[in-house]
Amino acid sequence: MYIALYRKWRPQRFEDICGQEHITVTLKNELEGGKISHAYLFCGTRGTGKTSTAKLLAKAVNCEAPYEFNPCNECESCISINEGNSIDVYEIDAASNRGIDDIRNLREAIRFTPTLGKYKVYIIDEVHMLTNEAFNALLKTLEEPPDYVLFILATTEPHKLPATILSRCQRFDFKRISNEDIVERLKIVCREEGLEIGEDAIKLIARNSDGAMRDALSILDQCSVYSGKTVTNGDVLEVLGIVNDQYLFDISGAVLKEDAGKAIKVIDEVAAGGKDISQFIKDLVMHYRNLLMTKVVVRCEDVIDMSEEGILRLKELSGSYDKNNIIRCINILSELEGEVRWSSSPRILLEIAIAKMCRAAVDESLEGILARISKLEELVSREGFYPKTGGKLQTDDLGASAEAEVKREKTVPPAVKVKPDPVSDGADIVQKWPGFIQEIKGRGKIRLRTYLSIAKSIKAESGSIILSFDKEGIFSKEALELPANRADVEEAASKYFGIPIKIKCIIEGEAKEEEQDNMVKAAIEFAGKDKVEIVEEEEE
Repeated sequence: MYIALYRKWRPQRFEDICGQEHITVTLKNELEGGKISHAYLFCGTRGTGKTSTAKLLAKAVNCEAPYEFNPCNECESCISINEGNSIDVYEIDAASNRGIDDIRNLREAIRFTPTLGKYKVYIIDEVHMLTNEAFNALLKTLEEPPDYVLFILATTEPHKLPATILSRCQRFDFKRISNEDIVERLKIVCREEGLEIGEDAIKLIARNSDGAMRDALSILDQCSVYSGKTVTNGDVLEVLGIVNDQYLFDISGAVLKEDAGKAIKVIDEVAAGGKDISQFIKDLVMHYRNLLMTKVVVRCEDVIDMSEEGILRLKELSGSYDKNNIIRCINILSELEGEVRWSSSPRILLEIAIAKMCRAAVDESLEGILARISKLEELVSREGFYPKTGGKLQTDDLGASAEAEVKREKTVPPAVKVKPDPVSDGADIVQKWPGFIQEIKGRGKIRLRTYLSIAKSIKAESGSIILSFDKEGIFSKEALELPANRADVEEAASKYFGIPIKIKCIIEGEAKEEEQDNMVKAAIEFAGKDKVEIVEEEEE
């Protein structure tokens, strides 16, 4: 009968357990010093070696001829444990034996001494599934068991165990196995099993095993059945139902260009190829994570498990991406990943998410706003643009005053700085405002220049400059109102215009309301409060 690889290659020595040296070394030291605890708690995610370590420990404490404190696997006790018919080692599945009666039966059986070895070992898997009554029944036995009884509790959710149980066990936390350890183990298995498999295929299996050796061996087993003795990278892609990296680059490239149509065509190709949409979404999340790593990590090769060619492509693509835009896309995809679990139409949800990713201009999230600001800053630094005093932003015509300012700057040697004449009135400030924005740029204050340029209109009165923003520019308004930014702008404006200047930022609608309030105040002062009546204008 065929034996699955994860069962065939179950560790038979403590050294065979991958990535858990902090546990195996401690257990061997306890065996060497004769300091075996009466109860152990093994915690960790699936496939990290909890049950394998529990069986190894059960064999080691009962082995008749241990070698370097590893079980010999040849004595009667070891053989019976390996075959699963030992009368001294009991494996209990707490998911199906979770009631108080099951624990009472266990307490009754504990009274009998072991038959072959020194210890009766009780391995309780998924112990967090026990009921409260069962935990209470187990508590006293777990605290003071007979000298010949050893409890090994295993769980993936230790936080669900009562504190009274946790305090009576020696706890070991199994960590996820690194991809490097999984790759090395898979190479040994492939060599012994006579499988020919490329380095890229093994790394792909390791990445998709999520740190679980059992999952990695199961994927390898499935691939070997699918393709025979020679396993290629394409075979792994087919078995796992994941897409080629080219699709991921096509999607992210289309999102960068805000070409939703092209991105959705790629999704159609993926779906037509029979790929799992949920898996494709996970691949997209990881792809954007890798893009982010190339932006924030100096040696991204240390945290991205890809070929050199793939990493170079990531770096090339991420050079055109803004970091905030990448984070925005990850947030959208992560939210989507949670939604598709309960949806019968994951493809539709993915297409909606892609459409949102391609429309950064209307994304009101913080990352969306920051991405638009970064894009605007890039545009300003590359081309430059200035607001008309009456309303909309202009990109080509700098206005007569701005052109004159630029020409005057060009005629002066770089070491000489022209200081404009002091302004005479508010109209003069408005006229010279584009030149002041250019001055801010010359100081290297690109962000401040961007915030100021987004103002829809400006107005000067009584030594103050009133900057009006529409509702979409509220982020720039709030940024300019920060004490440090306000002080920077007011200091630069005072020097540039030759008079003390204060700035005031308002939302466009608020300006009209303030003007109306001023009119009402003036009317009351002139005629008296009793003789002024405010009449709301009815909308037609």
